[in-house]
Parts: sequence; structure tokens; C-alpha cells
Amino acid sequence: MNTLLISGIYKPEVGGPATYIPTLAICLQAKQNQVEVVTFKNANAKPVTEPWPLTYIQRDQFLPLRFIKTVLILLNKYKKKDVIFANGLHQETAVALFLFKKYAVAKVVGDPVWERAKNRGQTNLDIVNFNLGPLKPRHKLQRIFLTWSLNRFDKITCPSRELSEIIFNWGVTKPIEFIANGIPLAEPSFDEKIFDVVSVSRLVSWKNIDLLIKSCALSNASLAIVGDGPDEEKLRKIGEQSGAKITFFGQLNSHDVENVLKKSKIFALLSDYEGLSFALLSAMANGLPSIISDVRGNSDVITDRVEGIIVDTNDSDSVVWAIKELLSDSAKATQYGQAAVKKVIAEYDQDKQIKKVINLMKRGSNFG
Repeated sequence: MNTLLISGIYKPEVGGPATYIPTLAICLQAKQNQVEVVTFKNANAKPVTEPWPLTYIQRDQFLPLRFIKTVLILLNKYKKKDVIFANGLHQETAVALFLFKKYAVAKVVGDPVWERAKNRGQTNLDIVNFNLGPLKPRHKLQRIFLTWSLNRFDKITCPSRELSEIIFNWGVTKPIEFIANGIPLAEPSFDEKIFDVVSVSRLVSWKNIDLLIKSCALSNASLAIVGDGPDEEKLRKIGEQSGAKITFFGQLNSHDVENVLKKSKIFALLSDYEGLSFALLSAMANGLPSIISDVRGNSDVITDRVEGIIVDTNDSDSVVWAIKELLSDSAKATQYGQAAVKKVIAEYDQDKQIKKVINLMKRGSNFG
């Protein structure tokens, strides 16, 4: 099977698709499949060397020109491929599919219309209420185009049951299959714990890193932040003003991210929305107890008072108390961490979950 994998981000950038696409590529190659990847990168970012062809498209250029360039590149690639798998760039992929039909699967991990509106300060709603209410004209047009695009694919997969329901309500008529993300089990760690709390995410408003910084300051807890994004400067200022003990690591490769996790006591993920966070699964695999926001993409994974603590992000005191509780009770933190490892082994084994996706890609193609 000759497969084209498409993503808007790629390692060493932080984010689900940046982790998932190379992992999927490795698994496909191991099963004697041909693989090629098309992705974006910033002009100043260094290219990555991979054991498969990797085509970069410059992200920071005039958007309409970039869109057209991407469609043309994809059209050229489609000619020699059996299966298309898009974990992002769904609109560009769909336009190319409209012009040159191939069997295609889309992995959807969020609502890009909501994310853009949230990041640009155009809405204060969470993803559920944003999708329940009437959309502004600009958002309605974006939703129409996104829905049209997803209906150009043969299959849709997503790692969140909540998101599956949201996508269906957009008017997506193609089959939607829930397949959870997976993670490899980490080696036991005996590293010295340097950081009280660690966060691994894009630095965008709906991740609520500002709340985490302020809560760590009030808890007198040290904080490691891995990742970058448009809110970085703002978050650095909040850290200075609050007197928080923060280390900003920026983008790290997966090996270095794991090293930071091993040196941390607690993982925190306070987002307004999550599909199924690879960072959360990685923290669990490394035996960290988690403090998470009460959104389904998180609470579907972490059971309150079993693998971690679920907090209400509208109640900042609950975050502070959760941090203090886990730091003051090492036996409880260890208990939650051990339960997290057991859950990863039982429900989020990477090999099993990747196999489900590969079978979905083969299903309906000439290789099914």
C-alpha cells in the first residue's frame, strides 16, 4: 500500500498530529508499506531527516497562495498513491480529492473553526456551546467549507466520542469511527524530581496556561512548560508578575519531552477542550498523576481520584488545592500514577490503536 500522510504540523512542533504522523509512518513502513509525508513548517525551522520522503510547504506565506500551492502539490502526489490519510489540512486535501479522487481517511482531533475564533478573541464559549449556538457569518462560512471538505473523504476517525457527536451534527454524512490515541509504555524512571508541575501543550488561550501559572504561584510550586505558541510572551509576563517559579522549555523533541516528564511530580492539563491528548497519555505512561479540566476528552481518560484529580477551571481555588494535595501526599500521588500506568497498558496501547487506523485505511481501498 502506497500511502500519503498529510499534516499541518510536524515534529519537533508540539501537538497531536506532530507526534502521530511520524508514529503512523513508522508502523506503516514496518508492515512493508510505502509512505510519504506532506506537512507545513515555518520558514526559519530546520527540516527533519526521515526514512521516508518528506515534502515541506512554507507555513508563513500569503494564505490564498499557500492554499493553492498545497492543493497543487497534493494533486501531483495523489497520482502515485493508493490511500490518502489527512491529520489536518482537511480543506486543501478535500479540494485535491474533488479534482482527483482517491480513497481517503481524515483524522479529526478538534474544531478548527472554534479554535480560530477562541485564539482570535472572537468567542468566549467552550467548544460544546459554540457548536450549539448560532454562528457568526464568518464562522458559518468556515463551518460550511469544513463540512463540505470532510464529506469528500471516505472515512472519518477521531479520538474523542464527544467530538464524534459534534462532527455528526455539522452535517458530515461519511462514516465516523472512534479510535483512541495510543502511546508506548515508558521505561521506569528513577530521575530526581526537579519540577513540581509540568505542562506540555501549544501556548494558546484555550489551554488555560495562565490559570496554571497563577495556581502554581499560589501553591509555591515550580512549573515546567514545554511547547510554544502565540501566547508565550503574555504567559512569560504573567509568570513574572505572579512570582511563579517557571522554566519555559519551548519546543522539544519527544525524547526530551519524556525527560522533562520523568523529572516532574504532577502533570496538568486545564484546557477548555481536548480530543485525546498525547501529552496526557505520555504523562500517564511515565507514572505521573494528573490534574485535568472537566472536559470529556480529559475525563474520558482520567477517573477522578483514581488516576488524578478533575478540577473546575472556573474555580481557580480548586486547581490550587489539587496541586497542594498531591504535593503534600506523596503516597496518594504515587497511587494515582501507578493506576495511570495500568490504564495506559489496558486501554491505550499504541500498537493496538495504530493497527485499528491502518485497518481503516485498508478498508474500502484495494488493500482491504
